[in-house]
Amino acid sequence: MVYQSVDQLQKVLAEKVFHYTQDAKKASGRALGTLVEIIAFYLLKSWGFENSVAIERALAEYGNLDIAHNVEYSLHPILNRLDLQIPEKLPITSTRLLSEINQKISLVDFEKISNTLFTTNSILRNSCVIANRINPYPSHIMANLVSKTKTGFSVTILEHYTKPYAMLECKRVGIEEGMRKGPQTIEKAKQGAYVAKSVSSLYKIRLPSGELQGLIYKSDNQIYIKPYIELVKEIVESNDKDLLRDFILTIGVVSNHGNWFTSNNHNKELKVLAQSYDWLLFLTDCVFR
Repeated sequence: MVYQSVDQLQKVLAEKVFHYTQDAKKASGRALGTLVEIIAFYLLKSWGFENSVAIERALAEYGNLDIAHNVEYSLHPILNRLDLQIPEKLPITSTRLLSEINQKISLVDFEKISNTLFTTNSILRNSCVIANRINPYPSHIMANLVSKTKTGFSVTILEHYTKPYAMLECKRVGIEEGMRKGPQTIEKAKQGAYVAKSVSSLYKIRLPSGELQGLIYKSDNQIYIKPYIELVKEIVESNDKDLLRDFILTIGVVSNHGNWFTSNNHNKELKVLAQSYDWLLFLTDCVFR
């Protein structure tokens, strides 16, 4: 069966899959939101970032550690890497993995996180965090299942520096029956915009002329200002520790099926998101089979 749009697919899911729920439309919408997150994850994987990805980690606001926001994905510097071959025995738990690497990677000051990479029911946890530490520097250890071999499993163990260099959030809003666009669209946009503007050391400043400037603080509290696009490019391509220290590239992935914007109408929601995220990606309608 062919579905010409995400909205048509959501309607079918509501009628045939989630009809037993109290709010079938909302349940199917959440399922499609999960689909957007899955697409985003495999997009990152296809770009070669799988070993840098952490899922649903709390990200503190810049200069305000009292407030943190869970983001769908964050990309972290890799401090250590270890490739393991372990026997074919399930489940693959954090306890088992930490025992395997104890003599190969220092686990001093790490606290175990009780997660299971691969369960007895063959449920896989991507970017499975198995340990955290705060001192002498914040980092976490995670595991990725690479493949099943003839003798067991191939697993990659990675130590990430806790502070990421990029974050990615997914947003999806459906259209209610009889409405041209979802009533919560602008609220979704504002939520994403607040997080995008709060977590990085890069500030966006709008001049009276409408021009967007970028402002970043260096370690000596010196203010560095340039046109926003130029400054982002300079930071991303730089080896300057002052510029990179607390900079986080903010990326938004938004499903677009007519309610966010059209080719002739760049809605308020799009403008809010576009001036908040450093990079905005849209998933548009296509034919679903």
